[in-house]
Parts: sequence; C-alpha cells; structure tokens
Amino acid sequence: MFRALLATLLRLGTTLVDPDYTVEPFEAVVVMTPVWIGNPAPAVTTFISNVILKDKKTFIVAVGGTAANPRTIAKLEKRLIARGASVVGHSEVLGYIPDPKAVRPLDEELVAEGVLLAETIWQAFEPQS
Repeated sequence: MFRALLATLLRLGTTLVDPDYTVEPFEAVVVMTPVWIGNPAPAVTTFISNVILKDKKTFIVAVGGTAANPRTIAKLEKRLIARGASVVGHSEVLGYIPDPKAVRPLDEELVAEGVLLAETIWQAFEPQS
C-alpha cells in the first residue's frame, strides 16, 4: 500500500499484471479512474503511458470521494492529448465513501446514475452536426 501511495503522490505509474493495451480496433476509448489524493490511480497512469492513442477519441470519468475533481480531469486530459488522443468530454462521479455514517444511495439510484453516465458518454462520442 505504501508503494501505491508513493506512486500516486509522485504521479508515477505502476507495474500492471498481464496488461492489454490493444485499443486499435476501437474509435472511442473511455478512461475511468478512481481519484487518489487528487491524482489518477497509478494503474491508469501506466495504461495511458503505454497505450497507442493517436487519433483516438477519449472520454474521461473520474470517480472520487467528492463529485468534483477538476485537477484530476485536467491532468488526465493533458496526458491523453500528449499521447495523440482527443478528449471529447468528461464526467466526475461520486465514489464510495468509507465513512460508516455516510448515507448510502439506494440500488435504484446507482442504476439511474449509471444509465445517465452511459448516456453522457454516448452523446459525447456521437458525430457533431
């Protein structure tokens, strides 16, 4: 755990087990990451550093302890553009809060949020007229 924390703080990658960086067959790539200390997870940093994204349309989803993570979105957008991708949109999602006093959403609310996120992503990848 200490190693992951250090990698996050220093914005480093990590070693992935049996990674698959194949995205060539796809026009669209969704990059979804938990937010750790205001940064993308090291596994996502490693993935972006190794995947071929030239001319790919990407959409970013940041899942954090708050529903607003603009710094994480900006960091990911910068990395994706540097790898040749275009960023067509982003979404920020409230993730799991480990506080036992936190109010937990109902399953129906989670499903509705998931459907809304899917629609948002779908619309972002639709051709603009």
